[in-house]
Amino acid sequence: MRRIFSLLPLVVLAMLALGGNAFAALTVEEFEIEGLISPASPKALSEALEKRLQVKVVDLNLKNSSSGWPLLSVEFDSDQLTRGVIEETIASIQDPAGHTYQVHQGPAVIRVPFTDEEKAAMAALGPAPPNVQALTNPIESTDASIARGKEHYDKYCTTCHGLQGDGNGPAAHGITIFPRQLWVWNNTDSSVDGYLFWMITEGRSDMPPWGVILLENQRWDVINYIKTLTKPE
Repeated sequence: MRRIFSLLPLVVLAMLALGGNAFAALTVEEFEIEGLISPASPKALSEALEKRLQVKVVDLNLKNSSSGWPLLSVEFDSDQLTRGVIEETIASIQDPAGHTYQVHQGPAVIRVPFTDEEKAAMAALGPAPPNVQALTNPIESTDASIARGKEHYDKYCTTCHGLQGDGNGPAAHGITIFPRQLWVWNNTDSSVDGYLFWMITEGRSDMPPWGVILLENQRWDVINYIKTLTKPE
């Protein structure tokens, strides 16, 4: 028995020598991340955070369906670090293209229908050509069309426009022009069809020309779905 007690100090010293983590107050917290706008972004963020703070990135869920924001799970010693320090460190990291990250705080902030930046972008692009303005959606807004449109929207559009069309998708933070809040098109009539079709097809600013990805009927289905979006509460 005496021998066992005499060995206890050595055991403690050995545990401390192995890293001092035996008695660490390890906890896991989640952070909703804005600014993941390139394929290299998730890896760059995880590696930089682990290197700077000696934490462990447990998971980075890029398709967090509950909020629309990528969800970063971090394990850290709460005796050594605080959530605030981790958030500040995340905001100081840049991806290989120079884009920054930040932790999303609270609900999405709804802006006025058009921001000055959006107006400037639209002015630079110019009005839709007359032949486009006259277009009307040839696909009836049925439940089937809306369901197809939602499928394409969820796959291609939520990254910037957000799950609710509020312009607060996970990539919106790093984009030069604030993504359009699509709920403003709710229940609009056919007079806007040509404009929406043209914008989706040709793109503008940071928005790619989806005409090279989506078939014509798929773009019309997306428009039918967009018109069902309502302003988030």
